[in-house]
Amino acid sequence: MLHYTIESIGDRETVTKYRPLKAIPELILREKTFSPSKISELLLAEYNVKKTPQSVNMWFSRHPDIVRDLKEKVVEEELPKEVVVETIFSNGTFEQLPSVKQWIMQMEARELSQDYMNQRIGEVKNACKGQYKNWNLDLVLEGLWSFKHPDRLTVKDALELISILKKRGKDTCRIKGALKDFIESKGKETVGKKFAVGKPKGFGKFAKLFVEAPILKDMLEWIRNINLEAYVADEFMYKTGTRIEATLASLIENFAEVEDKAIQTVYDKGRRSKYPKGHPWDKRCDAQLTWEMKQLIGDRGHGKIFNISADTMAKLNREAIEKFAPEVLQQYSDLMPNHFWRHMFFQHILRRCNWNYKVAGALGGATSQSVEESYGEPPDQVIKKWSEEFTITI
Repeated sequence: MLHYTIESIGDRETVTKYRPLKAIPELILREKTFSPSKISELLLAEYNVKKTPQSVNMWFSRHPDIVRDLKEKVVEEELPKEVVVETIFSNGTFEQLPSVKQWIMQMEARELSQDYMNQRIGEVKNACKGQYKNWNLDLVLEGLWSFKHPDRLTVKDALELISILKKRGKDTCRIKGALKDFIESKGKETVGKKFAVGKPKGFGKFAKLFVEAPILKDMLEWIRNINLEAYVADEFMYKTGTRIEATLASLIENFAEVEDKAIQTVYDKGRRSKYPKGHPWDKRCDAQLTWEMKQLIGDRGHGKIFNISADTMAKLNREAIEKFAPEVLQQYSDLMPNHFWRHMFFQHILRRCNWNYKVAGALGGATSQSVEESYGEPPDQVIKKWSEEFTITI
C-alpha cells in the first residue's frame, strides 16, 4: 500500500508518495536529527504515515551505510558554526566531533570504563547546552548561556558556567572534573589551577558520625532476634568495612577457612577498567563471625552467602537506628542505613589503631587518603593525649 499526502497548490492537488529511502534521509538532513521519535512525528505530519520510533530504529539497523553517511553530512554542516543548534546534541553526532572523538580515544587509552566515559561525555554535553534536567535548569532559556561548540569550548567558558551553577548552590565537582579533562585533552589551553576540581558536596560530612560500641551491640542483638541473616550481614559490614552491595554479593566459593577464622574475598568499589567485577578485597573474619557465616552457609557448596535484599536490610537498619540512636537520623537525615555500618567500622577501627589511616584503609578496603578525607583529623582529646605521650625534651 502506498502512503501519500495531498497538498493544495493553487487549484491543483499533488500526491507525495512515501518512499522511506527518500523521505527519511530528507527529514534527517533538513531537521538535523536522528531521533526516532522526532522522525516518526514528522512522517505522520508530512506523509500521513504511522511509524513507531521502534520501526524507525529498525530502518536505521537495516541501512547502516546510509545512516553513517547522513551523520557525516550533518557533522560537516555543523562544524563551521560558532554557536551550534541544539539538534547536534541529540542526533548522535556529538561523539563524532573532532575534539570529543579525540578525547574519547585518550580516555580509552587510559582504560577507563565505558560507564565512566559516558558519564564524563554527558557532563561536557550538558555544559555545551547549558541544560541540566535533573536540576530543572535551562541556562539558554534564561538568557545566561548560548550553545557552545565543544571544539571551541574554552577555560573561560568553563569558569563562567561553573560560576553560574555555584551561585545556584549546585555541586560542580563532577562537572569541573569532566571539563578540566576535556579542555586539557585538546592541548590548546593549560587549565592548571584555574579551577580546582575538589571533592563532591557533602564529602566528609559523616566525619563526626559516631555511636558507642555498647549501643551498636544492642542494635545488632535486636536485629538478630528479628532476622538472623540481616544480623550476620550487618556484623560482616561492621567488622570488615564492606559496602552493602559487595556484602550481599559475597560468594560461598570465596569463603576460605583458616583454622577457626576465615577470609572472605569480596569485590567492592575500584577502578572498573582494572577490576571489571570490582576491586578484590580479602576480608578477615574473627572466630565469632566465621562461625555465624558457616551457620548461614550450611551444606551449600556454591552461590551467594546472603539471600536477603538490600531494601529489607535498609528497613531493619533504619528501625534499629531510630530505636537505639535516634539522634543520628536527626543530625544526618540523608544517612543510608546500610552504609551506617561501614561508617562505624572506620570510626571504631581508627580509634583502635590510633588514627593510622593506612591501617584503617587496608582493613576496610579503601585508600589511606580517602579514609583521612572522609573521617577527618583525630578528635582534640586524641591529639591532647598524643601531645602528652610524645614530647621532645632537651
